[in-house]
Amino acid sequence: METPTVFNSEYKEDETEADHLSAHEPYQQKRLSDLERHIILVAVKLRILFMACITLRSFKRIRKALIALLNLRRAAWSGNLKKMYKVDGKYYFNLYTPGWPSVAYDNVIKDELLRCGSPMQTENKLKFMFFDITGKCPLRCEHRFEWDNPDQKGTFTKDELIKMVTLYQNLGVNQIQFSGGEPLLRIKDLVDVISFAKDQCECYVATSGFNLTPINARLLKNAGCKGIIVSIDHYVPQLHNKFRKHPEIFDKAVEGVKASLNSGLVTALSVCTTMEFIDGRHLLPYMKFAKELGVHFVQVLEPRAFGHRSGKGELLTENHIEQLEDFFRTMNNKAAYKSYPTVIYHGYHQRRAVGYYQMLRPTVF
Repeated sequence: METPTVFNSEYKEDETEADHLSAHEPYQQKRLSDLERHIILVAVKLRILFMACITLRSFKRIRKALIALLNLRRAAWSGNLKKMYKVDGKYYFNLYTPGWPSVAYDNVIKDELLRCGSPMQTENKLKFMFFDITGKCPLRCEHRFEWDNPDQKGTFTKDELIKMVTLYQNLGVNQIQFSGGEPLLRIKDLVDVISFAKDQCECYVATSGFNLTPINARLLKNAGCKGIIVSIDHYVPQLHNKFRKHPEIFDKAVEGVKASLNSGLVTALSVCTTMEFIDGRHLLPYMKFAKELGVHFVQVLEPRAFGHRSGKGELLTENHIEQLEDFFRTMNNKAAYKSYPTVIYHGYHQRRAVGYYQMLRPTVF
């Protein structure tokens, strides 16, 4: 029996729990005009062409790299993604790509051009890393990876954190996402580490929203942090609180999102899309909730059988994945949803873009 798709003409909000959408006052995000968006897209394309010319220095290699890069982008986004957001003077197309214009953005493009233009002669470099700076967390989330050790002492001192950051920056990392546990439990150390790292890479913080106060958001911004990713796993407060095992975390997370936006940070929501979430037809109401908050991106995570859910058969079925992929394509490419946040779906990117790289470099991957 075929499961109904997420998007259809018979969809009714009253068939879901959409009436529980947050009553918090939405953040008024300034949208780019069509003219500004068009000008920026042209400028970025010209910059990429310029980078290709000075990097590859061969018409054949330039053509090969640009075609490969274009095909890769289409594979990763299932089309020609045109959404972008202006934050603090830079334009962001993707949560995991540096803002443009910037040296970090140019470095990413240079490495991709080399990889596409001369795939067999180009060394792979680590460009992005997650860095768990503590195992401690005040929550007991259903999908927590380290369920058996939720309050273990932070592994690294502040000096050790700085040494680790230096090590990976020297290896070519240009974006670090600090996480945990709950990284904001170490707000003082985090501010110092980001202040140290900011000149050589972009820094983001992934948080439950706990301790993401307006003061702390401003401290992170002033230190050089580029963005915040807040985990909110349901738009219904009680269901999110139940999932996170904390009676007030929904309100804290929403207030944290507002603090991040008001501080001029790239702001994203992260949601773990369980089978119950998809079957309950919560995807579109969640996006309406995200739009009302004013965030730039929504990161979709597939559940894994780790931590507390280990052995409970929580992996999505093929039908659930098809619904998520349809949701991803629709939200990012349909004109009706152009005012909604961009959806980042790692499962889709990995299945499509990595598959493309396997064709590009068959003896390497």
